[in-house]
Amino acid sequence: MKKILICYFSGTGNTKKVVEKACQSLQGMNCEVKLHNIDDGEFKENLNEFDMLGIAYPVHAFNAPSNVIKFTKSLNKLENKKSAKKPLFIIKTSGEPLALNNISSVKIKSILKKKGFILNNEYHYCMPYNIIFRHTDNMAYKMWNTAEKVIPIDCKEIVDGKKSKLKYVPFGRLLAWIFRIEHWGGRVNGKRYKVNDKCISCQLCVKRCPTHNITIEDGEFKFGKNCLMCMRCSFHCPKNAIKIGWFEKWKVNGAYNFGIPNEVEEEKHKRYCKKAYKKYFAKNQKKIEDFEKSNKKESC
Repeated sequence: MKKILICYFSGTGNTKKVVEKACQSLQGMNCEVKLHNIDDGEFKENLNEFDMLGIAYPVHAFNAPSNVIKFTKSLNKLENKKSAKKPLFIIKTSGEPLALNNISSVKIKSILKKKGFILNNEYHYCMPYNIIFRHTDNMAYKMWNTAEKVIPIDCKEIVDGKKSKLKYVPFGRLLAWIFRIEHWGGRVNGKRYKVNDKCISCQLCVKRCPTHNITIEDGEFKFGKNCLMCMRCSFHCPKNAIKIGWFEKWKVNGAYNFGIPNEVEEEKHKRYCKKAYKKYFAKNQKKIEDFEKSNKKESC
């Protein structure tokens, strides 16, 4: 029985949803799986007790979020890292299937290699946006329905030791470093967040902020300098009462319905990454069909 640890960060729930499906799939393959939410604070696990490590996160400006990078830096080195490196797999989610998203794991891969882990598997799943624009419920359903079918196939690759890596674009390391300015920009823009008169003082934003960046002083909401731009506060605000600074026009509010839509909404962004989405869904559909054919042959 393989013992697997998956450490994850999820801004508004998409990555958590994917990780929970992966956990279910791996357990169905007789693996012992433990999940660690990076939000939970102090990490007490002994990495030497696990056969492999998984890191999961939502892509932020073609990079891993700053708290995920900080977390990987804080991990202890494996005791046996010189003799044999342990397998590492990375799961990432984003709202669009652009190849640039592949470079988001460059930094994490480098950090964990020095600690005794070698990247064997890397997967990217499209999940609906929590910033830029709101995907239709039909697209959200299509994204999750695809991920739900592909995740078990990818997990089997992980368990079987079949390597699967994403291709990095040319100059990927340099591009990742350049786009990492979002980490600094998020902190600057985060201080511009405001609460409007729709607020009912439920304080969900204060309680749920992963960096404890939101406080209340003298009855007023204060936004500090540690914002991740994860959108958890504004996305889940029950009254859509949080303004997100420079990106207010890109704000998305309210959870998605991942079930089969009751009606078809008008698609306002038909041309947005049209070729990339088409390629993403076609590639995964082929993977699903090939897997089903392979299973039928084995059962005959």
